[in-house]
Amino acid sequence: MTDIRQRSRGGLQKVRPPTGGWTEPWIAAQHPSIESSQSRAKASPRQDIATILAFGKATQWQQALSVLRDMVLTKMDFNVFSYSAGISACEKGKQWQLALELLSEMRQVRVEPNIFISCNAGISACEKGEQWRRALALLGEMLEATVEPDVLLSYSAGISACDKGKQWQQALALLSEMCEATVEPNIFSYSAGISACDKGMQWQRALALLSEMCEAKVESNIFSYSAGISACQKCKKWQFALALLSEMCEAKVESNVFSYSAGVSALEKGSQWQQALSLFSEMREARVEPSAISYGAGISACERGEEWDQALWLLCEARQGKVKLDILHYNIAITACGKSKEWQASLSLFREMQQEKIEPDRYSLTGATIACSRQWEWQQALSVALELWQSKLEPDTFSLSATIRALVWGISRQQKT
Repeated sequence: MTDIRQRSRGGLQKVRPPTGGWTEPWIAAQHPSIESSQSRAKASPRQDIATILAFGKATQWQQALSVLRDMVLTKMDFNVFSYSAGISACEKGKQWQLALELLSEMRQVRVEPNIFISCNAGISACEKGEQWRRALALLGEMLEATVEPDVLLSYSAGISACDKGKQWQQALALLSEMCEATVEPNIFSYSAGISACDKGMQWQRALALLSEMCEAKVESNIFSYSAGISACQKCKKWQFALALLSEMCEAKVESNVFSYSAGVSALEKGSQWQQALSLFSEMREARVEPSAISYGAGISACERGEEWDQALWLLCEARQGKVKLDILHYNIAITACGKSKEWQASLSLFREMQQEKIEPDRYSLTGATIACSRQWEWQQALSVALELWQSKLEPDTFSLSATIRALVWGISRQQKT
């Protein structure tokens, strides 16, 4: 077994206090921008803790730490709950460094951190700050300091930190340790693990975790399914992606734009344009509005299948739905028209980009040039090529070849006439 205690040692660099004692909080000394609230009316410790928690919920971590500083400087009855409230405020404000500094300060002022409040908030802060090593180090300290703690929340936050840090091996190791420590993973633990597998392109492990959830009678949700579909999409396993979408329907888990988009992307990579369009129909029936990502994948699927008219239809639908399109959507559609020798449509899209104030790039110009040259529209091809050179964009081999071919054709036609 790979023990979290062994892997965490040396991973957390404790913040050392300043020499000269603790006449004022270390957190305040290191961050002078956190000013004392001298004008604040004197309140009870319980009221101050409630104030810190309120500031934390409003993601006003500076104000929360200001109240905590006043409590310490005035030697009020500060305790584990006041510090934990401050750490929680730092966690919500995504200030992982300050959260760890507060944990260190607690030990220096002889306030023992609470395993279930202080340390969990610290781990969660590291998770949000994508500091997976520090999250695991803090989790290791917790496990060493406790006999049989209920650390489900801590493990889940640690797995989520590994997910954000793209450390799928560490995430799976934590899930394994949970089982060995008789801590039953919940939906959050499993979802974070599946998401980590998705980022690591480990589609088989992602599906194995979904199966494990079913065996453990942990009900899957939209997040776990979407992560699994995304893992299959990245590894070009469109059949499994569709199977998961079908399984979601059977489990009465409503698909959203993310799960559908991942499914369309999987079908695009598998060159399954008919199935991709079928998913768009399902989205309309489910009243799920496709996103720019959905449309991009759908247009690309049609381009791969040389279905230029379907690509244009999706592009038109996106515009009507006021979906914000970018240059990538247009470039794919231009390429789709070029492949099918529809130079008029390709050129029309090129002009439409300019009307929509989307600056064409080298690929837009190259696609339009190639489309015109394939139908021997040499004048149009030369016109687009001229725009390419005037725009100071570096032409590539394809655009140069298309331009030369169109030019040769034009010269030969003039000679014949």
